[in-house]
Amino acid sequence: MRSLRERLKSYKKDMIHHEAAPAIESLAEEFEEQTSVFPESALESVLPGCEEMTPYGPCYYRDVRFDVLTAHGHYPLARTLHLPLDVFYKVCKVKDGPHEWDEVCFFDTETTGLGSGAGTFIFLFGIGFYEEDEFVIRQYFLRSYTEERALLWSLAELLKRFRVIVSFNGKGFDWKLLETRFSMARLQVPSVIHLDLLPPSRRLWKKILGNCKLTTIEQEVLGFSRNDDIPGKKAPEIFFAYLSDGDARPLVGVFTHNVHDILTLVTLSAHIGMMVEHPLHMATHPEELFGLARWYDEWLQGKTSEACLVKIAEMDETNEYAREAMWKLSLFYKRLGQYEKAVLLWHELLDGHGMWQTAPRIELAKYYEHKMRDYQRALRFTEETIALLQEKRSLVRSLYIDHELKELFHRHNRLKNKMRKAVNDSVQQR
Repeated sequence: MRSLRERLKSYKKDMIHHEAAPAIESLAEEFEEQTSVFPESALESVLPGCEEMTPYGPCYYRDVRFDVLTAHGHYPLARTLHLPLDVFYKVCKVKDGPHEWDEVCFFDTETTGLGSGAGTFIFLFGIGFYEEDEFVIRQYFLRSYTEERALLWSLAELLKRFRVIVSFNGKGFDWKLLETRFSMARLQVPSVIHLDLLPPSRRLWKKILGNCKLTTIEQEVLGFSRNDDIPGKKAPEIFFAYLSDGDARPLVGVFTHNVHDILTLVTLSAHIGMMVEHPLHMATHPEELFGLARWYDEWLQGKTSEACLVKIAEMDETNEYAREAMWKLSLFYKRLGQYEKAVLLWHELLDGHGMWQTAPRIELAKYYEHKMRDYQRALRFTEETIALLQEKRSLVRSLYIDHELKELFHRHNRLKNKMRKAVNDSVQQR
């Protein structure tokens, strides 16, 4: 079937005939009606941007700019700039990197699926970066599959400006898929230092929040709620609809979702960085303090780790969090050889339940046997532990309990032998 434009051209040949004029006018009105509707739903009208010519053809992107004083939840975008990048290298287990924020970008994608194979495309790339007194988010959009190679080339050129990339689950998904797409397009993947904020977020909030999704963290921790975007799981459906009908209006929510993800990455960086820099002031939940204490312990900054645990223990002495903090503190003091402090904590933990009935007694038995040579007290704590575990085994069968009992009986026999030897030595000395 011929298009409307082709039909108009053929009718123009008959314009000299008076009787054809009404038909031509009718067709012209129909054409004008169609073309007047099209621009309103076109990508260039709905999401104005730029078309860039590359060695592989055209690609489309748009820039969204924010003043760095713009707030996203609890923090202005500028807050992240005041934190040393060393903090993020430590929490993300990266050895070293640049120290200037103008070499850092924030990265998020929207894809046609959750796989990382050749059949999954990235149709929206978001790259956020600081530029003078603004934060810029450049969004590359795949208008058609034929433009992918051009888009990837342009993206690679932009990424050459940066040495560090920050993402949320990017190592596990986004970057792997990006590598696949670059490989399929026979292009070189940019070399970057990757900071993924998902692992540190899990350490701090996994046990506090129902999940560690970015949208959950931003609402529960960062004080930001989304009202004008669409859930990420609906993005593929909207993209496929656009490829089918060319109507870009439903894409606005997808682009907005991508912008929110990147802005949240910026303020999440600020929040994690401030918690590491000022743990006693910023952490409000014991689980956060436990996570921070573990980091400082790994970084051999024992004093700060100790301060975090002490704060938990001071929150509520009867709380399970406080008991766990006291236990970790006791092991910390034991490791430093500060046994007086450790023993005090073990005695305080004796009236607990569960593991607090046995673990402190085992440590006290070791202490009195090996450090104080007080075999009688060591034997008493060993026998108490054996009785508690035997009672527990009568209720629950466990290989772990059987192993613990085997070790305790071995200690019990050793202590008995030491006590007999001590008595014999005493008699001989007389």
